[in-house]
Amino acid sequence: MENNSSYRDVLTIAPFRFLWFGQICSQLAVNTLLFVLALRLYQTTGSNTAVSGLFLAYGIPALLFGMIAGTAVDHLDRRRVLIYCDLTRAALVFLLLFFSDNIVLVYIVMFVNAVITQFYVPAEAPTIPKLVPPEQIVPANSLFAFTFYSSLAIGSVAAGPLYKLFGHQWIFPVLSVLFGLAAWFESHLPYMSAGALGFRTVLSFDMSHIISRVYQKLIDGIMYVRKSPVLFDSLLLLTGTQIIMVMLGTLGPGFADRILHIDIRDASLFIVGPAVLGILVGVVWVGNFGSKFHPKRLINIGVTGAGVSLLLVMGARYVPSLFRLPVTMLLFFLLGFANSLLDVPANSLLQEEAKGSMRGRVYGMLTSTIGGAGLLPVILGGILADFAGVGMVIFGLGCIILLYGIYRMKYNINKSVKF
Repeated sequence: MENNSSYRDVLTIAPFRFLWFGQICSQLAVNTLLFVLALRLYQTTGSNTAVSGLFLAYGIPALLFGMIAGTAVDHLDRRRVLIYCDLTRAALVFLLLFFSDNIVLVYIVMFVNAVITQFYVPAEAPTIPKLVPPEQIVPANSLFAFTFYSSLAIGSVAAGPLYKLFGHQWIFPVLSVLFGLAAWFESHLPYMSAGALGFRTVLSFDMSHIISRVYQKLIDGIMYVRKSPVLFDSLLLLTGTQIIMVMLGTLGPGFADRILHIDIRDASLFIVGPAVLGILVGVVWVGNFGSKFHPKRLINIGVTGAGVSLLLVMGARYVPSLFRLPVTMLLFFLLGFANSLLDVPANSLLQEEAKGSMRGRVYGMLTSTIGGAGLLPVILGGILADFAGVGMVIFGLGCIILLYGIYRMKYNINKSVKF
């Protein structure tokens, strides 16, 4: 009851409410757009490689510009950054109405969109302390985190049905309107110009000095993680879970087409949907009952369970057609549940082990690692799927994860951690 009351108290603050509404519209638009374009590209080309290219175009900017953009935004009026970012993304998405069939232009639009997003993200959450009193910061951040993951789930699952409802062209004006609504809500935020600089002033900065500072922070973070096996292991696990989910988005249309033999526009509903539902159920279960188990045990069960689930998914093609879809949905649900068993404890270990100001750098490294290390398997997954088949790629991924789970149990990874 206290949490509910806190949420209500936070939402009575008009500026925060406008920021939150802007987050909802923006996140729904971003996540729906990515999965809609994945479906569109596969429908147009029939190629898993083309879909991998989309995720590559969207992932590279996080690696190249993420930390630099965060540094630059610290010197700007965040209200203007939020508004300009959403208005620009609204215009970019609207342009897809005219050339969503051109794969090169789609890649360019998504690359530019992702670059803009690198400026949007560090301008959004740090605005919260300026809008709410100190005693409300925790529930405000909690509400933002819940909205982030919920919008990811809703956007990925709703992509297919919305694509079918509005068609391959008019879905883009609809998403453009969502970005425009986000900008409208953000325009009601108070000005945050105190200590902020204009865009022209920022352009006069010595960029070499900024880059050198960012580089030094990155090196410090890497050295800090290298000294802690627990941090390294947690980063590895959390990166792995994100890669699995991105690969589901990449291979989902091909799996729906060649294994399940269903409309590819239903891929988000019948593949990503059960996996996301499994994650949400798993998170609730771990939150209520996970404390009864050692985190190390939960992690090992999660890794092994994810590997087994993927191996069983490969066998879905041999299930009678009448039962193939429900059985596959159950397996993807179990995959999501297994992911939550390792994701939640790994996050807890990461937060406990990373101390003070280093916690932000470690999570920055996590974002960069997901954006960087996650690119290779996404690219290879799409290419291999076109040559060896989607089922074989999923089977190979399952084998790798299962073998790693067995390795963890045999050699007692993180045995130095006190559970």
